[in-house]
Amino acid sequence: MLQAALVFALLLFFIFLGFPIYVSTIITAIVFIISMDIPFSLVIIKMFGSIDSFSLMAIPFFIVAGNIMTKSKITDKLVNFANAAVGHLKGGLGHVNILASMLFGGIQGSGAADASAIGGMLIPAMIKQGYDKDYAVAVTAGSSMLSPIIPPSIAMILYSFYTETPVSRLFLGGVVPGLMIAVLQMAVNAVACRRRGYRFESGSFSWRNLGRSFVSSFGALVMPLIIVCGIVFGLVTPTESGVIAIAYGLIYGFFISGDLKASDLPGILLDSAVTTSVVMMTISAAGVLSNVLVRMRFQNEVLNFAVVTLQNPYLATFFLMAVLLILGCFLDPTVLIAMFATSILSIGRALGFDPIHYGVLMVIVMQVGAITPPVGTFLFISCGIARLPLEESVGALLPYIFVILLVIVAMIFIPQIVTFMPSMV
Repeated sequence: MLQAALVFALLLFFIFLGFPIYVSTIITAIVFIISMDIPFSLVIIKMFGSIDSFSLMAIPFFIVAGNIMTKSKITDKLVNFANAAVGHLKGGLGHVNILASMLFGGIQGSGAADASAIGGMLIPAMIKQGYDKDYAVAVTAGSSMLSPIIPPSIAMILYSFYTETPVSRLFLGGVVPGLMIAVLQMAVNAVACRRRGYRFESGSFSWRNLGRSFVSSFGALVMPLIIVCGIVFGLVTPTESGVIAIAYGLIYGFFISGDLKASDLPGILLDSAVTTSVVMMTISAAGVLSNVLVRMRFQNEVLNFAVVTLQNPYLATFFLMAVLLILGCFLDPTVLIAMFATSILSIGRALGFDPIHYGVLMVIVMQVGAITPPVGTFLFISCGIARLPLEESVGALLPYIFVILLVIVAMIFIPQIVTFMPSMV
């Protein structure tokens, strides 16, 4: 266990020096590979082996599809629809931000993309209307958590890859928790706006306006149904659904919205390649470090302590959550999934939990780190858009983190929140 502690200490050292997560991860792994006299060929074998999978091809396909839809001005249409639906409520733009993130998550499946696309549009709009910068950032970062939960989710695809859990059931398991988080975050927004004295003028609700907005954005709203239904009913694999998403995105951009031009495609492919490269390098580096920790028996130590020492299923679950939440403050969720997915599956089974229930629960727990300092990716992106120091956003963000944790606790004691939708299919 001491060796494992040294691994994380060195990893955090490189992160605080400013190295990217994947660089910090691979350097740390190499240091301990050399110190433990492990053949250096392990680095190459594990880096390649960690990403040599047909299932993981779904990730670049969804990234490309998301970028195509973004270039097709889908974000504008989703925001307009969200504004027509909830913009009339007090704290309107905050509600719009949350609902738009939920809808955008059904297309992209990436919280970082959500924070960039939705935040890039709504953070400046909220600040211009009179919202404080810290609050605009808090709403955006907090609601960006919905993208890795609402299907299709890249995080769920990764967890499925490492554990061989059916991704269709993981997708469905994330629907109800995602909706609960969205509703509770809207409640937080309503209370926060009242406490902060935000009394901005908003238009009245109109069924006619909502209907028009729905019709104009229907092509965008139907895309998640095409993707998820194809996977859930076994018509396509996640990778094949990614290809379908690209094809639909091209049809939508060229013929429905008309905002996509052939000249946009090289830029889309380049941006998608960069994003995919970062994700894949992180996964490959995490694969090497995970193997080092396996040789140190770190995952076994966590499993034995949770199952054998604590024994109580709920106490063991809270212990595992605490470990993941603490590590999540410093490590990207992708790294956590690579390092702990198989252990989570083993612990859940040993404690008597349903694999889908426990998998969805822990994937959401691991995503919380993306909105907590000092390394929270979604929070960092949102603060960058608002040009706000990271630490100044934390106070406003805490209520949004609290409701996520509240839903997580409810999921532990009421498994039907996760299992209801998968059991229907």
